[in-house]
Amino acid sequence: MTDRMTASRLTRRAFAAGSTAALGLALAPRARAQDKFPSRVVEVVTHAGVGGGTDITARMMMVHAAGVFQTEFAVVNKVGGSGAAALAYANSRPRDGYTILLITQTHLLTMLQGKAPVKYEEIVALARATDDPQVVMVGKNSPYKTAQDLLAAAKTKQLKFGATQLGGVDHLAIYGFAKKSGIQQPTAIPFRGGGDIVINTVGGNIDVGMLNYAEAESQIKAGDVRALLTLAPKRLGPLPDVPCSKDLGLDANYSTVRGFVALKGVPEENLKTLEQGLIKAMQGQMYASYIETSGQSPDSVVGRAAWQKQLDDFNAEGLDALKGLGLVK
Repeated sequence: MTDRMTASRLTRRAFAAGSTAALGLALAPRARAQDKFPSRVVEVVTHAGVGGGTDITARMMMVHAAGVFQTEFAVVNKVGGSGAAALAYANSRPRDGYTILLITQTHLLTMLQGKAPVKYEEIVALARATDDPQVVMVGKNSPYKTAQDLLAAAKTKQLKFGATQLGGVDHLAIYGFAKKSGIQQPTAIPFRGGGDIVINTVGGNIDVGMLNYAEAESQIKAGDVRALLTLAPKRLGPLPDVPCSKDLGLDANYSTVRGFVALKGVPEENLKTLEQGLIKAMQGQMYASYIETSGQSPDSVVGRAAWQKQLDDFNAEGLDALKGLGLVK
């Protein structure tokens, strides 16, 4: 009796063990599928409000991203503190790749000034999304007909340049352009946005507007604004007759850039998946059309290595410029 009871117990245990093993085998494919990255919604954190340039860039990428990654993407708008609020939100999330940021140079300037909850060393590049060169423009009644005219005059007199924010991306571009072209440091006049800079350039209230092409497209086409120089190594598609920095032998390349990053700690395999998928999504027809129609560089989309180098270069140059302007010690 005891032997039969013992045998019965062993049989039940064996059956239970076998059932558990079978269940494990049955669940294994599902577990593996769940472990595949990404398997749930990926958040894209931006510092812009809905409808802003950065927000639009994120949503244009997402047109193709769902199909590429086979999962959903969602924009999370965290406005405030020149990128500080977006960085704080991302910093509060697990560093697993399910939270990424779409940043501009503004975020780096915020970090350089010690106003963000993370340091630059924690930023890991994924893929650049846009490269929108700065263009040196003057009003139609300006005495400067060419870039050479402007540079010659600016060597002997201090010109007034329009900028969207003192200590911001435009201001640093003006500072760097002056330093690399050998002209006197201009007086930067702050305005609320590109539209105001365009108006004051047309009206002659400032000597030069440092603008992106799209900000002054209608005025350029109407002849109210004259583009003199594109601060990029290549000429801009919509401005084929306007020289670029390289044409004048200048190493003065300044753009408004946006790109995707993660925070340090995301597994390397997830970073690679994000890089490859983001690039593929931004090679889609809708995104390519967005880049072309908004007058941005056709070489906007690049991978981790090139994007990280650009971020590193800007971080170093930005620190130098902020010190030169007396904005950081």
